[in-house]
Amino acid sequence: MQSRLPIAGGLSRTGRLGALVAAMLAGAMGWCAAQSGAALGGGGFTATAVSSTYTLCPYDVVDVSVYNEEDLHTQTRLGADGTVLLPLIGTVNLGGKTVVQANDLIRAKYAQGFVKDPHVLLTVLQYRKSTFSILGQVERPGIYEIPEGTHMSIVDAILVAGGFTRLASQNEVKVKRMVKGKAVVFKVKAGSMADSSDVAPFEVLPGDVIKVNESWW
Repeated sequence: MQSRLPIAGGLSRTGRLGALVAAMLAGAMGWCAAQSGAALGGGGFTATAVSSTYTLCPYDVVDVSVYNEEDLHTQTRLGADGTVLLPLIGTVNLGGKTVVQANDLIRAKYAQGFVKDPHVLLTVLQYRKSTFSILGQVERPGIYEIPEGTHMSIVDAILVAGGFTRLASQNEVKVKRMVKGKAVVFKVKAGSMADSSDVAPFEVLPGDVIKVNESWW
């Protein structure tokens, strides 16, 4: 059966749909900002009050300071995998942890022979927007926003990226997601989801990395 997901260079209707969805995405606030009840504007690192139960997300910007240890003061952005690089202790995985949990983790690592009785303060400076990344065999690979308060399926995400290329393996789509601080890869049959209502949709979540593989035949 012919998949309903478009192939790049195909129907003009698809182009109009992609443009409409892209317009809806412009300026949308992120899920991470929404869960804290505050969004930060502009490009600067502006501190804000944040709940200790806020869950850190990829691309959040944090400030980490250790009392009386100026050399350890760091402002850094969480990577796509939720990790940061801190002085002395190296790579630390903060993604999926609350502010309190992240603070305790950093304090414990510095206490392991680096700093005696460290007093650590982690502050969220900037929240990432609610985005996902898509690469591989789609017309417009890149980073896209998920409109606030909406649910985006894998089919929607591929449409936003312009649809499949002619080389795409439509049922060989992989989604990398951070789950409780660990990377999990899901194999998704996006083509089948587009073709049949009997196939349950797969929802794209903030921070997901989608890869559409190339067909080998």
